[in-house]
Amino acid sequence: MSNEQRSGREVIENGLKNLGSFLKGRGSTGLPGKARLNWPSAQQQQQQQQQGGAVGTSQHGTSTSALPEQLLYQQLPRSSSPVGQDRRRQGSPGPSTSSAVAAAGALAAGSNEDIEASIRQLELQGRPAGEADASGCSSSGAGAAAVGSSAASSDAGVSQSRASSSIRVAKFHKVLNEPLVDLDALRELSWSGIPQELRPVCWRLLLGYLPPNKSRQASVLARKRREYLDMVPEFYDIENDQRTEEEVGALRQVSVDVPRTAPNVPFFHEPVIQKSLERMLYIWGIRHPASGYVQGMNDLVTPFLAVFLSEALPGPMDSWTPDSLTEGIMLDVEADCYWCLSKLLEGIQDHYTYAQPGIQRTVFRVKELISKNNAAIVDHLDREGIDFLQFAFRWVNCILIREVPFGAAIRLWDTYLAEGGKFSDFLVYVCAAFLACWQKDILGLEFQELMMFLQKLPTQDWQELQIESVLSNAYVLRNTWGNAQSHLHM
Repeated sequence: MSNEQRSGREVIENGLKNLGSFLKGRGSTGLPGKARLNWPSAQQQQQQQQQGGAVGTSQHGTSTSALPEQLLYQQLPRSSSPVGQDRRRQGSPGPSTSSAVAAAGALAAGSNEDIEASIRQLELQGRPAGEADASGCSSSGAGAAAVGSSAASSDAGVSQSRASSSIRVAKFHKVLNEPLVDLDALRELSWSGIPQELRPVCWRLLLGYLPPNKSRQASVLARKRREYLDMVPEFYDIENDQRTEEEVGALRQVSVDVPRTAPNVPFFHEPVIQKSLERMLYIWGIRHPASGYVQGMNDLVTPFLAVFLSEALPGPMDSWTPDSLTEGIMLDVEADCYWCLSKLLEGIQDHYTYAQPGIQRTVFRVKELISKNNAAIVDHLDREGIDFLQFAFRWVNCILIREVPFGAAIRLWDTYLAEGGKFSDFLVYVCAAFLACWQKDILGLEFQELMMFLQKLPTQDWQELQIESVLSNAYVLRNTWGNAQSHLHM
């Protein structure tokens, strides 16, 4: 083993050892998101050990038992009982659904005292059958003893999963209902995913577009929307003979890129949406001359467009039609997209300036990290003559939006925005974790097949579970290597 390999191994071992000690000292509180939400209880850990040891495997076959304190994402309890599976397939509620719905139903309109009470109720409702509450009373009821152990375990798992989801929604409402929103608490909750109905307001807050002071939010939103509305006639609704040569070129480039945006999302190809994309991207480019509009920005605005339109369009996105979208609604959505895109790009501005040095630097860091953590991948790519820029440039340019299904990308962005100012740094670890998913495939391919594979990875069936696996691995990588700057030449 070379000195460099030995040094890299020591960093990994020390990082995992220190992280394990830290987590043992703090329980689950040191983890973000679902890594903490799904932290197994002592009872669950004991049961898992009795049943055969490891807690499970990651999405791509790597045993999670190799990581300290089962840090990787674990699924919420799922029923293995045919009874439980049939109930879910038929849409029939579990035994505790009504109480969960009743507890969650008052969240939006309730006071924080009501929300606290709902959270306590949901926590009790989510306990496994037979577990005693603080007073020593069984929360399962007298009749639970008569139920077969398999069915009881199944129903408890389904109930606990529902309760966990309801508890998270309740916690979001509690944070958002405060007169002054605690942004740190919101980031912590949002890291593991944001409920769809709360995503628009959460994204605005996480980006700093909305102020945390609730009494100022309506006035700030109205003012920023007016400012954007004033830009439209000034910069966009003019004839080409009133534009400079550079502005004509910018408009031409935007108009070429917009039809290529999100080819797998038909709604974005509606004429009213295409016009909206063209307008906001052109105005953004004119208002930011340091970089101007750059190819790829059209992809970056699509998550904002989908999330903010969801406030006006009910149901899943594939059922949307533009019929109910008035000009006023579209301009408000455009304004929100414009300002949120501006906030996002503030932290990665050098990704889009001349020669895009920020992207090149990020790709270099990804390669350095992979060389320490998955050296076999780098060695194989080098032997095949493939440079990281040939495939990872697009990953960083579009922050992986083009590499996964659109719905999965929205979930990815919850964590991106929750990272705040650390987003550009965390992107390095996300890209490294994403590439590591495909190690087995990569090592088995030669140049031509390998290039085709890396440029069109088979993620078409990915959902939130796969995204959360990548995010959990990225979190572990950051905890392992984040303080090892000299090893990554950062």
